[in-house]
Amino acid sequence: MIRKTLVINGVTRNLVLDKDETLATVLREHLLLTGCKIGCGEGHCGACNVILDGKVAKACLMKMSKIKDNAQITTIEGVGTLTDMHPLQVAWMAYGCAQCGFCTPGFIISAKVLLEQNPSPTREEVRDWFNKQRNLCRCTGYKPLIDATMAAAAVLRGELKKEDLIFKPTGDSIKGTKYIRPSAAQKVTGTWDFGADDALKMPGCLRLALTQAKVSHANIKSIDTSEAEKMPGVVKVITYKDILAAGGTNQINGLVMLPKHNKTDGFERPVLCSDKIFQFGDAIAIVVTPSPSSRPIPRSMPAPRPRP
Repeated sequence: MIRKTLVINGVTRNLVLDKDETLATVLREHLLLTGCKIGCGEGHCGACNVILDGKVAKACLMKMSKIKDNAQITTIEGVGTLTDMHPLQVAWMAYGCAQCGFCTPGFIISAKVLLEQNPSPTREEVRDWFNKQRNLCRCTGYKPLIDATMAAAAVLRGELKKEDLIFKPTGDSIKGTKYIRPSAAQKVTGTWDFGADDALKMPGCLRLALTQAKVSHANIKSIDTSEAEKMPGVVKVITYKDILAAGGTNQINGLVMLPKHNKTDGFERPVLCSDKIFQFGDAIAIVVTPSPSSRPIPRSMPAPRPRP
């Protein structure tokens, strides 16, 4: 264990932690700053981006033993709040960038550093910056992200106001307009919780983990859960038999175009595979266990008082 003093979003934190823990784990599990997301866990997606001493850093790769004392760290929670947003956060809402929202904090963090270094970037420079920082998004097609960065830059230069970016609806209908997604404000401020975030904030709850197929196609002859159920901490292993026993059908609509151009009822795919594997990753069983984390939440100590 090591003791580390960090300045996170302007607040001095004295932490006691494992030296091999990553910054992402510390932010999320010790301090509940869940705006820092863990996507790939390998530094390839940018979801975990934070600002470390003025530079973009991949929090999922940063071991705590490598971070110097009194390092200045900014997460999305320190960029702006629901009542006082940064221009980038407003622009992200205005241009429809916050869709699923998982990559949003990492993109805004990255764009903030870019605009601090280059207040008047070209579109090509914004695109190249996101490529350099390995920010990935599978919702937007990237164009809105560049549009938003350019608009936020104009606000920061004083050419526009934040209010100028927001669509102002008239009348009762918002169909076909640029009305802001209702969840956008939470997503751009890092306060929109995904499943992994909720789990951290509900200590003591049971957790579910899938057992998934490692092959692309196979026939299932039997499913034996007896050994898994004997393992310490395993509460139950759920299979298709449990769904049927509870009165369910264990079937899900696997076809998007129902009922058009479809000759079946569409409910041909199992929730949990029973006799066949259809594709790599198919769910076969659900393992129920207590929360894997037993550490107190949050685990931090107050900052030391300055000596006279």
